[in-house]
Amino acid sequence: MTKPYSHILVALLKGIVYTHNLKVWDDLLKPENEADVKKYFADINLDVIIDKSEGFAYLKQRVSEDEEEETPKLIQKRQLNFHVSLLCLLLRKHLIENDREGESSKAILSKVEIISLVKPFYKETTNEANQQKQIETAITKVVEEGFLRKMKTEDEQYEINRIIKAFVNADVVKDSLEKLQTYANQISE
Repeated sequence: MTKPYSHILVALLKGIVYTHNLKVWDDLLKPENEADVKKYFADINLDVIIDKSEGFAYLKQRVSEDEEEETPKLIQKRQLNFHVSLLCLLLRKHLIENDREGESSKAILSKVEIISLVKPFYKETTNEANQQKQIETAITKVVEEGFLRKMKTEDEQYEINRIIKAFVNADVVKDSLEKLQTYANQISE
């Protein structure tokens, strides 16, 4: 027998649910569905994280307090490479600045702007095409991770999804970027 909230379960299992997915988002926020969905995932050791103010929901593996209880993990942690990590940090920094300036609730960057954010962290090279490819690959990976959304515009614009706030802590951004800049400077010398 199919549950009335099955489409919500499937959407969460596939990834992040955003407010622009109106049907799923609105159905998730119905009190009876929200409680049932949370109970369903609690049974398999997952928490449903809903941030109504930022407009996203996702699943998070529950951390077992009992070390003896070895529950299999459904959600695996993924290691991001240098290029993707750097881009995530820079996008989070841009989102912090965008929020501080209060220009808009949406942080939108063109592909050219993203590349110009990242370039100072790369050593100078004679192979610009290879460097460009690395940056574009990182952008694609960040889109796949759900931190960026490619907009349907002619000039390749991207919106920074606010879910990045849940995964990249604002307190570590400045320190991490300074370390990466120092690393990049050492490589180029």
